[in-house]
Amino acid sequence: MEPRDLLLSVLHEAQDRSGQNYIPPDQLRDIGGRFALTRAELRGVATYYSLFSIRPRGRHVIRLCVSPVCRMSHSFDLLRYLQESLGISVGQTTPDGLFTLEETQCLGRCAEAPVMMVDDHIWERLSAKRAASIMDAIRSGRAAPAPVGRPRAISSAASSSAREHRVALRYLDIVAPLDLDAYVAAGGYRALEKTLGRDAASVVEELTRAILRGRGGAGFPAGLKGRAASDSGSESQRYIVCNADEGEPGTFKDRIIMEGEPHLLLEGILIAGYAIGASRGYIYVRGEYGLSLERLGKAVDDARGRGFLGSNILGSGFTFDIEIRPGAGSYLCGEELTLLESLEGKRGYPRIKPPYPAESGLWKMPTLVNNVETLANLPFIASEGSDAYLAMGTPSSPGTKIFCISGDVKRAGFVEVEMGIPLRSLIDDFAGGVKGGGPPLAVLLGGAAGTFVSAQMLDLPMDYDALKKAGATLGSGAVIVLGSQRSLPAMLSSIMDFFRHESCGKCIPCRVGTARLAERAAALEAMSPEDRYAALREMLTEAEMMEKTSLCPLGQSPVLPLRSALAHLPDVL
Repeated sequence: MEPRDLLLSVLHEAQDRSGQNYIPPDQLRDIGGRFALTRAELRGVATYYSLFSIRPRGRHVIRLCVSPVCRMSHSFDLLRYLQESLGISVGQTTPDGLFTLEETQCLGRCAEAPVMMVDDHIWERLSAKRAASIMDAIRSGRAAPAPVGRPRAISSAASSSAREHRVALRYLDIVAPLDLDAYVAAGGYRALEKTLGRDAASVVEELTRAILRGRGGAGFPAGLKGRAASDSGSESQRYIVCNADEGEPGTFKDRIIMEGEPHLLLEGILIAGYAIGASRGYIYVRGEYGLSLERLGKAVDDARGRGFLGSNILGSGFTFDIEIRPGAGSYLCGEELTLLESLEGKRGYPRIKPPYPAESGLWKMPTLVNNVETLANLPFIASEGSDAYLAMGTPSSPGTKIFCISGDVKRAGFVEVEMGIPLRSLIDDFAGGVKGGGPPLAVLLGGAAGTFVSAQMLDLPMDYDALKKAGATLGSGAVIVLGSQRSLPAMLSSIMDFFRHESCGKCIPCRVGTARLAERAAALEAMSPEDRYAALREMLTEAEMMEKTSLCPLGQSPVLPLRSALAHLPDVL
């Protein structure tokens, strides 16, 4: 029997071989035998994830992004064009079997919206004309226009008073992503070498003292999580799991690290593994991030070949290896316990807390789950020390943060700066200000599971505690700017559609609640301001009930944009 953590990878391979973008019945039977799964168990997994299908599809699957940021860039107009030009509706296949059209949520290209994925290729900054040229090229068998690369860093446009400070992106554009020799020559893996010469407990203490807060969204101190995993089950196997299932609308920071400096991420995982006494790590990468999967795979192979992974690393006696596992299309798998279920080859359903991963995680063993950006900070702390890290940022939120800025700005992209920078500086100094001029209507911080702030709140420092005190949240670091011409009800509707689409359906409050909120939000724009405000109050009451009764953070998230919109933006509703 094969290890079940390989199941999603095997399903991907079977689907790729089919020629019709689905997993044929005979392949399902074969896979079921290989993993000792019943037909019901296997179909339950294969039908849960959006990237899989057990029914034939076209030879090319078009997935158009309809997330909140892409909608701001008229992705619905593009969807109508595709339906008319292909002669099919969403979910259908053209009569010649060439194309299947699907909607998808955030593809992590928010600075280049609107975007679509055709098979494994992402196409950015689309117009109807550009989409038509891509379809024509595929029909004729010609090579389609080359996809655009990663979003630009916007630090070069910063004013002299607002400077970038790179820690998690320290090797980006300095070292070629897959050049291991250049990475080592630039100082790569020296933090690991220094770590291996220390007592593991002292490494945990250094990370704890640095007050590195988790960069995935929650902001929980990474050192405390590491200590909990280190102290759990003294004789147990321990695991490091890197959460690279980045699906929050407006967020693309982890993709930049994985595509641009994969060895830095590996080094961070190795340091974390040594600190807690783990011998194996997994990187769970969202299935839509094909280039990230490719580059991480090559980096792992190269690092293993040079002795940075495997047995007796650098002659230290430390043994550690890393495996990469692809996701298959589920926003919910970005939640750490749901991710562990998926990594174990199951449906991405949430687990009940407690126990927490540090006590009972992957295969019920102590597991440290950290986000990509969090782990990318570890080499700096290990090499330079906690004092150097504490010297940046604010006392309660030290260090730097990668912010992803999109929406109605002149220069969308990413930037890494010290924590505590005013929101106004991110928008004006780095992103060039609001497109069209003037103040923004609103800014959505943290993505769909985030909070709105008004134009009067732009001087808020971007750190966890200051934002929390103001009734806002930092979240993943997404900054989505709404220009003065935007409709806040339309944005709320797109957010509620996102939650409805991504709900796993396991618990009734979320399954029913997200659908009801999406239906009600769709009617907001046609209401009078008085009726709209009353409707939003009722929606907030329902979201607060969901917050108390849902099993996982997805069902607990709609309350955040609703409550903040009512609190901070009553005049623009």
